[in-house]
Order: sequence, then structure tokens, then C-alpha cells
Amino acid sequence: MLNEEMEAVKALLLEEYSLGQWILIFFACSFLGWCWEVSLYLVKERRFVNRGFLFGPILPIYGFGALFILLTCVPFKENTLAVAFVGMAAASLLEYVTGYAMEKLFHMRYWDYSKRRLNLNGYICLMSAATWAVFSVALVQIVHPMAHPYICRILPVPAMILSIILIALLITDTVFSVRRALDLRKLLEIMERHAKEIEKLHDGLDRIGDRLTELLKTAYADAMEEKQRRKERLAAAKNQISQIRKQRHHKEAIHERVQLQNDAYQRRLKRAQRVLRANPSALSRSHSGMIERLRQIRREEKKN
Repeated sequence: MLNEEMEAVKALLLEEYSLGQWILIFFACSFLGWCWEVSLYLVKERRFVNRGFLFGPILPIYGFGALFILLTCVPFKENTLAVAFVGMAAASLLEYVTGYAMEKLFHMRYWDYSKRRLNLNGYICLMSAATWAVFSVALVQIVHPMAHPYICRILPVPAMILSIILIALLITDTVFSVRRALDLRKLLEIMERHAKEIEKLHDGLDRIGDRLTELLKTAYADAMEEKQRRKERLAAAKNQISQIRKQRHHKEAIHERVQLQNDAYQRRLKRAQRVLRANPSALSRSHSGMIERLRQIRREEKKN
């Protein structure tokens, strides 16, 4: 039985399609997956948003998912239940591994099922698995048989030439998209570090203000109580005034540092908002607080 299944996979992989035709299948499914995601978001939010990680209209996870489903389900293509189960398992495994790897690399989540029932670490859930099962049956038993004659009409040489062009575009897009994601991760890390530094500086300013108040009260009380002994207390009072001046200079210096940190923070805030505008549905476990803060600022700006 196992040998028959392997022979069926081998026949589909090596005999039915050329390498160029397989690559075109990948890109076609990736594009259709992008159209599906954009359409869902358009219906839900009533606005267009590029749902992919890449700049172009393509979601590679759908392309890889389609290839996984075709290769794993071909031995069971006559059994609808087996196609649904095997396709669901293969595609869900791919979705989990991809989501986990992208979050580890970029500290960002480009999809999140944490709020849905029966989810596994937010990367997959029962609803997404069921959707993959439906897609598997539709792909293996409906779409693929219908598309098979048209795919076979594409000659291997033109298919390979077109595949090379598409792969070159995909590689270029991936390079720029990865740079953008890494830049966003770096911006978030820098902004969080600056936020902590600014908080420490504000705490320092509060402590200095309290100390100044205490010194002024002490100086005034000493001046009033020791009026009779002005000559003996004058040196002490001058010393305290000198300390006050030093503390004020210190406060002014820290205030300037706070201003510089705030200016830098605002510049990075604007940069981060521009980057997030391209991926408004992006989430991050590591920087969830900062991302929520950026989105809150954006909502307030829209209200104003």
C-alpha cells in the first residue's frame, strides 16, 4: 500500500508536470491566496490592505500549501474524507512552522488566532484547519482536474523561462520585505529602550525637584531661626544655595537630555507608523505594548 502511494506521488511529481509548470502552479496559487485574503479583509474592514508579507500581490504560504496538499493527497484523491484530513494536517503544519519562524525572526505576527477557540499558540486554530480541509477537497477533486489540461498545454521551455522571471521578482521582493521587517523590529526595540530611558530621566527629575524643595525649606527655616546668629549661619546658607544652584544646573542638563530623547522618540515614532501602515494587521508578542500604543496614537490622530 505504501509503495503504491509513493508511486502515485512520484508520478505526479516527475511525470505529469515539468519543474517550470510546478513553479507556475505555486505562483498561481500564491496569487489566488492573496486575492482571497484581500477580499476577506475588504468585506470585513471595507478598505484595501495588502495582506501579504511581501510588497507584491502574492502569499507564498498558499502556494506552498497547495503543493503540499497536491503531493500528500494524490494517493487518496478518490476519498474525500481522506483528502480533507491529510490536506488539513499538511497545510496546518506548514502554517504553524511558518508563523513560528517568522515571529522568531522578525518579532512580529502576521496572523494571529489567539482569540479564536481551539487554537495552538495562536499560529493555527480549528477554523483555519477546517478551511484548509475545504480548500484541500476543492483543490484536489475540483480545481486540479479542471486545470490539469490547461497546465499541460504550457510548454516546458516557456514555463521555465516565465518561472525564472517570477522567481527573480520574488527574490527581489523578499529581500526588500525582509529589510523592511527587520527595520521595523529594530525601530520597536530602539523605541522601547528610549521609552525606558525617558521614564528613568523623569523619575530623576522628580527626585531632584523634591530635593530642591527640601533644600529651600531648610534654607528658609535656618535663615529665620538663626537670624540672631547670622554671621555663623551665613556660610552654611551660602553653601546650601550653592547646592541648590548645582541641583538646578543638573536639572536643566537632564531636561535637555529628556528633550533630545523625546525628539528622537518622535522621529522614530513617525517612522514606525509609516512602516506599520503597510502591515496594519501585524502583531507582536515581544512588542505588543508598543504596537498598541502606536495604533492608539494613530486612532487619536484620525479623531482629531
